[in-house]
Amino acid sequence: MQIAGSGDWEPSSSVAAGALPSRRVLAADSLVSLASNVFGAMSNLIFWVVAAFLYSAADVGSAGVVIGAALGLSTLSNFGMGTLATQYLPMSGSLAMRWFFRSHYAVFTASLVTGTAFVIVAPRSLLFGSPTEVAMFPVLVAILSISMLYDPAASGLGRARWGALANVSHAMMRLLLLPLFAVVPFGTIGVVLAWFLPVTILVPILSVAIMSRIGTTKLTEIAPRQIRRGQLLRDFRKSFAPALLAALVPALLPLIVMVTLGREQAGYYIVTFSLVMMLAVLMSATVGPFVTAAGDYATDLAGLTYRFGFVLVLATLASTMFLAIIAPTGLGIIGEDYRTYGGPLLALAAAAIPFLALQAFYGAFSQLRRDYRKVIASQFLSTATLLLGATIFAGQYGLVAVGWSFLLAEALVAAVVFVPTVRAIRAATRMREPGRAYRGAAGSTVAT
Repeated sequence: MQIAGSGDWEPSSSVAAGALPSRRVLAADSLVSLASNVFGAMSNLIFWVVAAFLYSAADVGSAGVVIGAALGLSTLSNFGMGTLATQYLPMSGSLAMRWFFRSHYAVFTASLVTGTAFVIVAPRSLLFGSPTEVAMFPVLVAILSISMLYDPAASGLGRARWGALANVSHAMMRLLLLPLFAVVPFGTIGVVLAWFLPVTILVPILSVAIMSRIGTTKLTEIAPRQIRRGQLLRDFRKSFAPALLAALVPALLPLIVMVTLGREQAGYYIVTFSLVMMLAVLMSATVGPFVTAAGDYATDLAGLTYRFGFVLVLATLASTMFLAIIAPTGLGIIGEDYRTYGGPLLALAAAAIPFLALQAFYGAFSQLRRDYRKVIASQFLSTATLLLGATIFAGQYGLVAVGWSFLLAEALVAAVVFVPTVRAIRAATRMREPGRAYRGAAGSTVAT
């Protein structure tokens, strides 16, 4: 990606030079975005840590594979409808309710098909304890896929707080259910039920709330705006492809670990890698606020870039120290086996954090240029390297092979994007003149 080499600077008078609160905007927006994104990752981490205390490693491993597979299949089956809802639901006018029902029907049907296909080819003896669990899995995938529509749909209807409230409720309910099902005891199915039962409760509540919102607003009185099919397909690719690639690792990697190393090793992996994923989310959460601020205040792109870099450096240092020093001690508190098998994985993940920071820079400037194809390509390279490395070497070298595969995947992508990222940063930080906006190689000016 040649951002700086073929870019140029063009005058822009859209924002006065003296009215650029960009340095404050990035900090404030970053805190809001980090709070929203990191809460989900932290709640997942807490869930698995509590599960590791209450259940055996084998039960945690099997449950983690089932939940990861359900999440991945749900992402595959909802076709990016949720993200499209945020953008197009306010434009659908009198067709909003029809769009709501048709999208639900399509997602529910696709989820049942993909869930059924999974239980046909998956190692059922390792994942499920009874035919009832096998039969229920496609239904759970369908319900979870429907739930993924509601957060962005509520945002599109101007009720984003509904999604936040649902996420908090889900996190609290599943933590309350975990010890209850451990006392019964249910084993693997107890962990799975603790995760999915709150979803089955929240889905009908949110369905009624969103349908009521559609029916009581002036949205149904507005004539629907015509949406070009080409634009719809482009938005679909931009939303669905990255989400699908992001879902492949949590869906497939636990399954690979369990098939090659067994249920207990899968349990050690689930708890350990949830720590890594939490910090990866922390790193990627800084990108959105930077891109938004750069779009609104492109005349101060240099200041925004310096501040973005400062945030990433702090996040990199904190994440590396946490994984290398604090996290292994935490695993030891859960159980010495967790530290023995998860410690090397944490050390290798800590070495990969700086590469993730570089990729965050690359993704941010690619979004400014609206060049999503190269971001998707780099994400595909990372995902393929990690999954192939784990598949080939985990059986021989154990969990440490997953750590080396993760480090290799991130280092490989960082090597590919290093030069264009450095050029993009240099171009952005050289923009010192007020009233000038950045134009990328694709010819799309950041400022409006």
